[in-house]
Amino acid sequence: MMTSPFRSRRSVLTFAVVALLLLSCQEGATAGKAGSGAKADFRLKTLEGKTLGPRDFPNQVVVIDFWATWCAPCHIQARILESLHRDYKGKGVQFLAANVGEEPETVRKFVKEKPFPYPVLLDPEDEISPRLGVQALPTLVVVDKKGKISYIHTGLADADTIRKAIKAAS
Repeated sequence: MMTSPFRSRRSVLTFAVVALLLLSCQEGATAGKAGSGAKADFRLKTLEGKTLGPRDFPNQVVVIDFWATWCAPCHIQARILESLHRDYKGKGVQFLAANVGEEPETVRKFVKEKPFPYPVLLDPEDEISPRLGVQALPTLVVVDKKGKISYIHTGLADADTIRKAIKAAS
């Protein structure tokens, strides 16, 4: 008699989470729709009601993390970025967290429990990410000092990869 590896709901759930994490971790540097070298010219409301975008940080490298509250790999990416944010603070690198497709109140509740050390942007109608070629979450977009996209990565990116992208954009 053959036994199934999925003896319980928990094992099915564990398998699904691991599969999703592995899919999100696939090497994913891509040009996307906007493409590397395209201008990253957008602004979004922050949780505080201010409007921000890459152009608000002239002569700085801007790292934008496209994420959602329901995205488990996004939570891992946020922890990696939080550490990098500390390392790059005051060194000409600005980090932004762009929430995609969720109501502001949902994001507010999440951020209240798990705050970001840098601005959280809101794109509740998912208007900006398709223009930049963001097709899955998490996706990192690195904007160089001239305001052009220099790097896009879909899936989890480790700290060394992000450091290299920041260095190349400097």
